Amino acid sequence: MENQDLRYIHTEKSHNPKRLPELYDKKEHCCGCSACYSICPTRAIAMQLDTDGFFYPVVNAEKCIRCYRCEKVCVFKADQKKRNYF
Repeated sequence: MENQDLRYIHTEKSHNPKRLPELYDKKEHCCGCSACYSICPTRAIAMQLDTDGFFYPVVNAEKCIRCYRCEKVCVFKADQKKRNYF
């Protein structure tokens, strides 16, 4: 997966056996709308500026409870899947 180190933080501190949410695998698969950030009940998602000046979600593995609300709320991802882009 591309940029995995940029998409997750504190993975070494997490003891939750469930998978972390897959918000995007490439930057092209995220529009930076922050819907995932807004819906997270534990504030485990931060929007971080990349080197090009765009915001992308970063999941704090230690805070994430793996409820996957962030994946479900992503309209951009749903649209991309509907169009068979990935």
